[in-house]
Amino acid sequence: MRNMYNDILSKLSDSTAPLQDVLLKLKILACRLNNQNLINFVNSELNGYQNVKVPQYRCISGVLIGTVSNGYHVHRDTRLPTFHLKKHRLEDIELCEMSDSVGTLISYADAEEDNLNKIIPPELYGMLSETYDNGYVVQRAYVPISKAQIKGILTSIRSTILDLIFAIEQEINVSEMENLFDNPTKDQIDRVNPVVNQFFITSFGDSTQNTKIELGSDK
Repeated sequence: MRNMYNDILSKLSDSTAPLQDVLLKLKILACRLNNQNLINFVNSELNGYQNVKVPQYRCISGVLIGTVSNGYHVHRDTRLPTFHLKKHRLEDIELCEMSDSVGTLISYADAEEDNLNKIIPPELYGMLSETYDNGYVVQRAYVPISKAQIKGILTSIRSTILDLIFAIEQEINVSEMENLFDNPTKDQIDRVNPVVNQFFITSFGDSTQNTKIELGSDK
């Protein structure tokens, strides 16, 4: 029977293996270690990052696209200018912070639609229209998010978990790793927890904003 440690390694290297299953097994380890940082990480990936900063690997950049019209002519799917938005402190408007659960990200990646959209609130349309003349105004604005970007996030989650496992392996040997998921000793817990805590301190960057996405395009 495959032990839990080897099962996690096997599934992390297989992009078709359920990522939720890996995270649930990692949650067992987090509880065995009684490590709150690891528990928070697993819960956030499984349930979504709610009212907390997301890891840098969940932040993706896009291009601001929209519909511009003067009442007579309509230009759809055109790139909107953003340089002037710095004065409004909206220079990160094209940055998308994906706080959704892993399960939701997987459904986005598997959706039939080619793109998701980060929708820009209508109350910002006035600012977005400042550089236009001849009566043109922005009527809709969004940042397309491709399925390839979503899949990249899922790959980064797998890579992050692997990096964590390998960091722990630097502290204890393989046989101890197998025991760690089952019944770790106090000595193992005391040796591993500082490694886990330091991993999250050094690996997670800052986030910027919340992102609302919807299926479809600006057609």
